[in-house]
Amino acid sequence: MVRNMLEGMEALAALAQFGTVSEAAIRLRLTQSAVTKRIQALKRSVEFQLVEPHGRRLRLTADAVALLEKARPLLADLHALTAQPQHDTGSEFSLAIADSIAASWGPQVVAAALRELGNVNVHLHAHRSVLIVENVRMGRYQIGLTTDVPAARDLIHYPVITEPMVLVHSGQHARPRSGASLITIEPTSITWRAIEPLVRAHHPALLSRNLVTVESFSAALQMVKAGFGDGLVPLGLAREMKVQPRALKVLPHVERHVTLLTRKTVNQSQNFTRLRKAVAEAAANHFREITAA
Repeated sequence: MVRNMLEGMEALAALAQFGTVSEAAIRLRLTQSAVTKRIQALKRSVEFQLVEPHGRRLRLTADAVALLEKARPLLADLHALTAQPQHDTGSEFSLAIADSIAASWGPQVVAAALRELGNVNVHLHAHRSVLIVENVRMGRYQIGLTTDVPAARDLIHYPVITEPMVLVHSGQHARPRSGASLITIEPTSITWRAIEPLVRAHHPALLSRNLVTVESFSAALQMVKAGFGDGLVPLGLAREMKVQPRALKVLPHVERHVTLLTRKTVNQSQNFTRLRKAVAEAAANHFREITAA
């Protein structure tokens, strides 16, 4: 029963965020049928309407919005009870890393932090930032390492690093190619929503190019390496994927803020405090090394 409620609430939260069953299914890595069934099962449990048509999309009813807001803290605690062993002493954490960070410096930084701590263990996961935020809210993961999400006011944010964004030249040439497309992350991503105003303010000529958006920075960078256009990607990923220093340019004033997210209950743990400080220190050391190289 508890598991069914958790799954139904997660499906409802994804639908609230993305507006369509198909998009919610993609983000949850489920079929559309599975998402629909979970919401229908939740509707039968609560005995009131959860969604209503809104143009070509769906939106939550007022009752469903109220349910979701009230249920999130309770469901997070239930998730913690069902997911953690009874002998857990607060020295083990589930940590989800945003996929672009997981593909570059994230695992190395977390591993370095754990070596410093010695007696703290982490179960590592990787997802898109938007999923991490909701999964931390719902208690599936205790901690998220992701691009900062100012809208997530119900979670506690701790700054980790400010990561520069770089322009990587098509085919890794020393200079950008005239008329080249600009390849970067899709507009629905949290990072793009954060950096697009900065690009528009400080490097508007980039946005006048033919813009090619893809689902991941890793895919964008592979396309850039093959010569399909210039790329706008995070510095850490460019260095991890062995882009030659001569082939990239740090874009002044364009950067993404990376934070650790957690709930209030996890924040009270002394081991979490030790872990977040160690992660921030390891991230600072890592970026000092790659910017000096």
